[in-house]
Amino acid sequence: MRYDIIIPHYGSGALTAVCKRCLESIRTHSTDYRLIFIDNGSPEFNRLEPEIRRHPHLLIRNTENLGFVRAVNEGLWASVAPRIVILNNDTEVVPGWLQSLDTALVGNVGLAGPRTNAQRCWQGKWRQRSGTILLPRTAMLAFFCVMIRRDVVQRVGYLDQQFGVGFGDDDDYCHRAHRAGFRLALVSDLLVPHYHRSTFRTLYTAQQIQVMQQTARRKLLVKWQR
Repeated sequence: MRYDIIIPHYGSGALTAVCKRCLESIRTHSTDYRLIFIDNGSPEFNRLEPEIRRHPHLLIRNTENLGFVRAVNEGLWASVAPRIVILNNDTEVVPGWLQSLDTALVGNVGLAGPRTNAQRCWQGKWRQRSGTILLPRTAMLAFFCVMIRRDVVQRVGYLDQQFGVGFGDDDDYCHRAHRAGFRLALVSDLLVPHYHRSTFRTLYTAQQIQVMQQTARRKLLVKWQR
């Protein structure tokens, strides 16, 4: 098994259907993998369980919503594969996606991510080009879909749980990876569709999301200035 695919999930209704499509796309377009599915106390988990069991999988169930960051860390603690993927439950993967990301992890490149269709994410504004683009040391990859080498996790550690529900954690992790000597790469000819912030828009108002983003930025500034 070369890949551990970590998916945190919380939601019901339309979010359950979105997550089910994500899982079906993984089963259709992935090989040599294990799904690590972390359910944060979803009220409709029983609608997803039959699909989860069609995968080689590890299921972690929490009794309450512990947030994206804690759930990802639970997946990282349980992972054993040489390549680890953090994947949002509102994505749909495509043929060859794992191999394309894996191919980018050469030399000191420790993290790789795809383009996407979500225009609010910088990776959704990037025009398609062939091959892999080595990103500047000031850049980050959004963790809606990212592949990480195991030695990065061994050296950098886990996501910082002060970022709670999931704003700023990917910026912080990429910053720490840069400081540890790793580079980031964008696989510009791979596009993974992402229904951006499906869970957040269900749970929080636009004003609440804005406040959480501002709080995360302040935490980043304070942490990085230490």
